[in-house]
Amino acid sequence: MSELIRRAIYTSIGVASITNEKFKELVEDLIQNQHYTEDEGKRIMDTFLFDLRSQLDALQGSIQVKLEDVLNKMGIKDIRTLKDEVEEYVQDVKNNPITLLKLPSKK
Repeated sequence: MSELIRRAIYTSIGVASITNEKFKELVEDLIQNQHYTEDEGKRIMDTFLFDLRSQLDALQGSIQVKLEDVLNKMGIKDIRTLKDEVEEYVQDVKNNPITLLKLPSKK
């Protein structure tokens, strides 16, 4: 699950980066062809980057809400609690490898 979320985030960032590069090229072409002044091009880029940042922030918030919903359905209070529980379990296994025998087995 976390790998899927990580890939989705990286993909989103990659798409945003490529879109940003292509958009800059388009605005530069429009400025060179005198369809826009340099100030208008800067304003367009600033607006685009601001909107992109807002959308990324909204996406991050949406992912966080969905992740919290999934964790709650699994009976986990929050991601910090999950991390603490996993670290505690890893430490228990390091201190006492027999702890692994307590895991449920598939039969």
